[in-house]
Amino acid sequence: MKLWIGGATIALAHAVAAADAPPAIGSMEPAALVQQLDRNANGCLDLEEGRNYTSRRFHALDANDDNVLDAAEAPPLPGEPSAARPIGIDAWQDAYTARFQAFDADASACLSADEITRGRAAIAEGGAR
Repeated sequence: MKLWIGGATIALAHAVAAADAPPAIGSMEPAALVQQLDRNANGCLDLEEGRNYTSRRFHALDANDDNVLDAAEAPPLPGEPSAARPIGIDAWQDAYTARFQAFDADASACLSADEITRGRAAIAEGGAR
């Protein structure tokens, strides 16, 4: 009985953590994403702004504060291999950085809403991840 209650408590903690976490960056409309995260008001999303946001999301999802996300805390996204969990903060940030660089078509180190839209479309069509 104690094990079940403990499991229910952990499941509830995961649900609360996920509900309190910022939305996944990939779920946000590109123009709204840039507007919300553009802290230096240069009209685009630079790598540091995105990494800061994804770091806050990582820590909000990490219900047990072990600096690792397992599949219960952050289920793999569509198209992401389940082997991507558990994942630590460094690998989480490396994955974001790789996606950012793939989307940065003009190599400006700053993503416009159009670059985000085109990058997402490329992924949807089976392109670079």
